[in-house]
Amino acid sequence: MKKESFEAFLSTNEKRIYRYLLSLCGNEQDAQDLVQNVFIAVYQHLERIEDKSALAYTYKIAHNKCMSFLKQKSRYVCLDPSAFSSIPERPAEKEIDYSRLNKAVAELPPRLAAVIQLQYYEKLSYKDISGALGISMKAVESLLVRAKRILRKKMLQGKS
Repeated sequence: MKKESFEAFLSTNEKRIYRYLLSLCGNEQDAQDLVQNVFIAVYQHLERIEDKSALAYTYKIAHNKCMSFLKQKSRYVCLDPSAFSSIPERPAEKEIDYSRLNKAVAELPPRLAAVIQLQYYEKLSYKDISGALGISMKAVESLLVRAKRILRKKMLQGKS
């Protein structure tokens, strides 16, 4: 499409695209904003658009822009700040006692304790753990499974 024919294309199809976007998003203001974004995108890609497929291309851009907008909009909640006054205060959080877990980890064989320490406390990946301990990643995985199984048993025995 040529830049000279863009203005005529815009005036001919602006209302169509607006109605389409309005049907998708249901809000006049949002539809007007999206129409502007759509035609800006069309203008930026004029050299790639053929005259016979320009309308279909515009509809596709409109659809994609609207879907992105709705997806982004769904992540936000618009509430009046006074609505938060009725939310009760959160009770003070209890301090979680990890002493049993720390004791159970300390009772593990050294290799298993090392793998647990590196995975959960140091936040290392399997690859980094294998490099630090000089073992394969499969061995790391196997040691972690065994260590977690032992820890689970110890923690469940203590609850009874």
